[in-house]
Amino acid sequence: MTSIDRSQPSYFSKYRSIRFERSEDGILVMSLHKGRRPADLHGRRTTKRFVDAFYDVARDRGNKVVILTGAGGDFMPSIDFNSFGNVSDPDVWSKVHDEGTQISRTSPTSASR
Repeated sequence: MTSIDRSQPSYFSKYRSIRFERSEDGILVMSLHKGRRPADLHGRRTTKRFVDAFYDVARDRGNKVVILTGAGGDFMPSIDFNSFGNVSDPDVWSKVHDEGTQISRTSPTSASR
C-alpha cells in the first residue's frame, strides 16, 4: 500500500467541488463532489472548472497518474445540457469541443514531460 503525500500544492484547495489526494509515488485521485455526494450536475460552469483544474494538475510534475472519480458511488449522474447553450450552433459547439480537447491535452497522460 502506498502512503499519502501530505504536502499539498496550492491548487488542492482551489476548487470547491474537487477533492485531491496524492500518494508519495505520484498517484493523484481527483474526486468530484458536492459535499459527500457526487457532483450531481455537469454543465458549462463545471466544464470550465475542469479545464482549469486539469491545467493545474498537468503542470504539477509530482503527478504521475490521475484517477478521476466521484463521491457517493456515482460519477456525475446528471448533465445540464441547457447550460452549454445551443450546441447545434457551430460557434457554441466549437467552444464546448475546444474545452473538452483542452482537458484531454492537459491531462498528465497526454502532456509532454
